[in-house]
Amino acid sequence: MSSTTRVCGLVTALLLAALTAAFAPSAANADQPTHAAEPASGDEPAMAYDSFRPGQPWLDDQGRTIQAHGGQVVVSKDAAGETLYYWYGEDRSNGYSDSPGIHVYSSRDLYNWKDEGLALRSMQSPDQFTTDPYFTELYAGYDDTQEQAVYRDLGTRRVSPDVTPAILERPKVIYNARTHTWVMWVHADGPSETSNAQYAKARAGVAVSDSPTGPFRWIDSYRLHVAPAGEPNYQPDNPGMARDMNLFVDDDGSAYIIYSSEENYSLFISKLNDDYTYLATPPESAAKGVDFIRPYIGAHREAPAIFKFAGTYYLITSGATGWDPNPASYATATSILGEWTDHGNPTSGPGADTTYSSQSTSVVPVGPAGGRFVFMGDRWTPDTLGSSPYVWLPIRFGEGDSMAVDWRDAWTLDDLAPQQRYTVDAAMPDFVWLGDSRKLPRRVKVTRNGVTTVSGVSWDTSTLGQPGPATVTGTLHTGGQTFTRTVLVVPHGLRYVVNAGEQATPDWRGIMAVAGEEGTVLNSVPEQPLGADPSTGATWGYVSEESKAKETTDGDLYTTLRYAVSHRDLSYHFSDLDPDRTYTVHVGYYDPWPWANRAARVSINGTVVDQQRLFTSQYTAGAYAGIRSTPDGEVTLTLTPTRSPDIQVSWVMIFQTG
Repeated sequence: MSSTTRVCGLVTALLLAALTAAFAPSAANADQPTHAAEPASGDEPAMAYDSFRPGQPWLDDQGRTIQAHGGQVVVSKDAAGETLYYWYGEDRSNGYSDSPGIHVYSSRDLYNWKDEGLALRSMQSPDQFTTDPYFTELYAGYDDTQEQAVYRDLGTRRVSPDVTPAILERPKVIYNARTHTWVMWVHADGPSETSNAQYAKARAGVAVSDSPTGPFRWIDSYRLHVAPAGEPNYQPDNPGMARDMNLFVDDDGSAYIIYSSEENYSLFISKLNDDYTYLATPPESAAKGVDFIRPYIGAHREAPAIFKFAGTYYLITSGATGWDPNPASYATATSILGEWTDHGNPTSGPGADTTYSSQSTSVVPVGPAGGRFVFMGDRWTPDTLGSSPYVWLPIRFGEGDSMAVDWRDAWTLDDLAPQQRYTVDAAMPDFVWLGDSRKLPRRVKVTRNGVTTVSGVSWDTSTLGQPGPATVTGTLHTGGQTFTRTVLVVPHGLRYVVNAGEQATPDWRGIMAVAGEEGTVLNSVPEQPLGADPSTGATWGYVSEESKAKETTDGDLYTTLRYAVSHRDLSYHFSDLDPDRTYTVHVGYYDPWPWANRAARVSINGTVVDQQRLFTSQYTAGAYAGIRSTPDGEVTLTLTPTRSPDIQVSWVMIFQTG
């Protein structure tokens, strides 16, 4: 959820951050449960679980809804050396306000959770330092200034309509093996010295405990690192903001805090000190690349979840769209304070536009050496926040540093098979003809653990039925792993190849080069307003008043686009076609802003060919076959908005089919 939305006065989503690290003892594979039962719904007598059911109600050992929102699972060992999990999260049993604090649960199998109570208790009054034995003992020795800081951050109970309470979100916990201390960091927000707004403070707070179940003793909250000179800074007058966050302990024991800053426009990773209770280097003397890094600058990312596999760091984030879910994205790096590369959405299929109606919060390292990780997400239901369900899904690794989170209605830890890194050397063709996979290689080279072998490959060619850049998936005959490649799909008989957005992208040039050999294309430039083509003389182009091209410095046929304004139609007109032949009109659709819920009615020469075309974050194309031109050889394509957002188009291709 976007803190910008919160600051604007909207009740915003609890932003997630997530991460799991190797804690005190190393993580081990979870024991399998010996019992089986269906999950209960609502607060009912406790039942045993033997599987994960994403998005379904999840109860603790007392039959109550688990209160661990925006949280994290920590892997540890008990005194006997057996694996023991601790799940920390926001207690939202009272709804958005009046949070009792940070709850903690324990488990032997990740399915069934024992209520261990509040690891960190919030406060209702400063008088509790002297009247409540819990706070009297926990904060013995604190002076007035320290007590004021504690209440400033832990005073989450609304005691008066005129007093805005504090907010505790995204709790994360790590174990410090050197000090034998459990350290909790929390997004601590609420009023500041200069504002009574709910999200004015924007700090990171820290607490410590000798026990994983608490009580955690609050130390203080802080502003953190700032953008270095010469880089974009989206809040220069409000430095060091810290909201959605996560923690990570690396193999050498160094700890890091990952957090959204600058009203969520930029994301930081900052190194902590040896005690894990403050920055390793204070903001005024910190250096980028040594003390911190900014994996995302100006990207409006939040809810970070970080983990490490086979020497590569993975960072999952969400966009900032308030309570509404949006597509996730993930990035990788070989050095945590080095350069990060974004790879886009790790989810696919139905629900990918909303990360299966969830937002990332953490990753559970069930068996990190063998690539066994679990994605943790929250499905926020603001009207019933206390019963917001959880979405846990297995993480699947592909070739190189790719990863995916696939939807499962139900699954078990047995589905988390060990995984290894591998690379594939596949000699891909420059292009394939529409619907024809014969050019795809039948044998590839595969490298696993430094050993290269040759394997046969089978291709999923379902994406070759639409022109333009297509992602094909290959399955290795040896090992069964999959890998993806992008290939350019070109139809025979192309008459027009229009790239909306006016850019000659590499894939547009590639299609034009192939089609040029057939000598049938009537346009010579990617896009133009209606008029004569500068080379062929054919009359074609867009006719929409005041439409605009999306500005971008790179991209492909899908990401470059033209959009309408003021709820107008978007139209393209084409001439010089043969009225005695039939054509297929392909139109490419993609939305870089999928949360807009955009839709259009598509007509060709006045006849509706697509009643409700949805725009999503997936590359899709409409195929409108059997089209005949007017007697004058003309075809007019028109998109009409059917919902409130203005509509857009990525590309148009017309090719002769009969």
